[in-house]
Amino acid sequence: MNRAVIVCIDDEQTILLSLRDQLTRIVDGQYTIELAESAEEAIDLFAELIQEQIEVPLLICDQTMPGMDGVELLSYLHRQYPKTLKILLTGRASLNEVIYAVNHANLYRYITKPWDETDLGLTVREALRRHAQEKQLAEQNQILQQVNLELQQEISDRRQAEAQLAYDALHDGLTGLPNRTQFMKKIELALQVAQANPTSQFAILFIDLDRFKRVNDSLGHIVGDQFLIAIAHRLQLCLRPTDLVARLGGDEFTVLIEPVRDPAEATQIADRILETLRTPFNIQGHTLFSGASIGIAFGSAHYQTAVDLLRDADLAMYQAKETGRACYALFNQQLHIQSLKLLQIESDLRQAISQHEFVLNYQPIVNLITGNLLGFEALVRWQHPRHGLISPSDFIPVAEETGLIIALGEWVLQQACHQLKRWHRTFPNHAALTMSVNLSGKQLRDPGFIDRLDRVLAATQLQGCDLRLELTESMLIEHVEAILKTLNEIRAREIQLSIDDFGIGYSSLNYLLRFPINTLKIDRTFVDRMTVDTENFEIVRAIATLAHSIKMNVIAEGIETLQQVTQLKGLGCELGQGYFFSAPISEQSVEQLLATDQSQFSASLAKS
Repeated sequence: MNRAVIVCIDDEQTILLSLRDQLTRIVDGQYTIELAESAEEAIDLFAELIQEQIEVPLLICDQTMPGMDGVELLSYLHRQYPKTLKILLTGRASLNEVIYAVNHANLYRYITKPWDETDLGLTVREALRRHAQEKQLAEQNQILQQVNLELQQEISDRRQAEAQLAYDALHDGLTGLPNRTQFMKKIELALQVAQANPTSQFAILFIDLDRFKRVNDSLGHIVGDQFLIAIAHRLQLCLRPTDLVARLGGDEFTVLIEPVRDPAEATQIADRILETLRTPFNIQGHTLFSGASIGIAFGSAHYQTAVDLLRDADLAMYQAKETGRACYALFNQQLHIQSLKLLQIESDLRQAISQHEFVLNYQPIVNLITGNLLGFEALVRWQHPRHGLISPSDFIPVAEETGLIIALGEWVLQQACHQLKRWHRTFPNHAALTMSVNLSGKQLRDPGFIDRLDRVLAATQLQGCDLRLELTESMLIEHVEAILKTLNEIRAREIQLSIDDFGIGYSSLNYLLRFPINTLKIDRTFVDRMTVDTENFEIVRAIATLAHSIKMNVIAEGIETLQQVTQLKGLGCELGQGYFFSAPISEQSVEQLLATDQSQFSASLAKS
């Protein structure tokens, strides 16, 4: 590493050599001493040293030199090398020259000729110490400046990160729309305005895309995400500048319409949204369509929280779905009351299963030709401890929606099979009786259903041929391959399969031939109108003819009159059930019926 250099300048060589010798003793070899006999030589020396990156902490220069004198040289060098300290040697410099040198050359000190070596030593050592201090201070300042720059950058980066976090906390990551958090804050602000000004009104639109899951399932989530982004863009185009659209998550969007002077403003925007979504989308070469179900709730001063308002818009949206999709529905208080009722039913239903509040009634199934009792259909009833008997139409849909139907259905199946086996043992003359049990779509699609069925048959020791499971037409059109496999496994156990309420759903000869069905059950609506409606009579005839042509039995339900029995027999319908024979009855009533050897059914049919 090159040592730092002290430069001495004087046009008299003897003085230079003497100065060098004294400085060598003073600095004790810590610095190199370089000499120059003129200003020009000094300038060239400085340029060479600086080019070689050799530090020059101190310059000692004589005042009187030919050409450029000492003050002029020091002034010039100061402009080029301001960090070098300067000492002026002078024998006759005036005060003005010294002042000029101090002002223009940043003169550190001047020493008069001839000088004292001790004084020179003190001056040089002090100058070198000062230069070292200034150098250290400069380095520290440079470090501090760098630290300050890094700190400022860190602060800037942190502010940007905080701003991004704040933005992300209020916006949907996929579409860039406001998210649930921001939307709820906007509703709260709108409610505050409405509470301060009761005449102020706004509206919330809750939008759920229809059949969006099919896009994800068939084309993947990448296409699905692009589809959502395109939908978000179209929704924004439907709104006024004061309105706000947000994405709650999944395929759910919400719109804040503010202000609303007339309810028609909200419905017009809903119509506009439905219309724009009808136009097909082109996403990565795929032509996609999307409808929407929209619920509308109007905000006003009577609402206390944003949650309540969004809940009501959500309830209205579900009402739109039930109405038929691709439409909107307005919230009314009855929807809220119904929602609370369903919530209470769900809560009570969970307890009812564990507390054994359900009972089974049994409706007889009769041979219309002979009048013989062939079996029963098991029908579940809920004996609520506070509300009494609750209709299946009130709790079965809730059980389906919540998944409780699986546990309830297994209980019904086990109870019905157990009861039939007990009647077989108690009444040997009726050992051929069968039991029909309704099956839900969720049970049929449950991967564990066959195992549960086997456990029930093993526990009750009932033969598979004594059991009939009743399905609905709608259950057969979804997840066809999986359902077909399950139905074949059921038939492998010799269990009969029946389609309930046949004729009111998706009647198709194709699925009748494909699925292993044994029996068609004619819906009560057709039976009830046979006597007054020729069209319904012909429908029953067609169903019976179709069933017989593919070797199926026919059961007519809802029989209430002898005339209906006569007509059904004439159409070749073998089996029937209904209030003409018996309403659904309790276990004890069934046992009384079996004890009478079903003579009442034979008597009922004798006149026909």
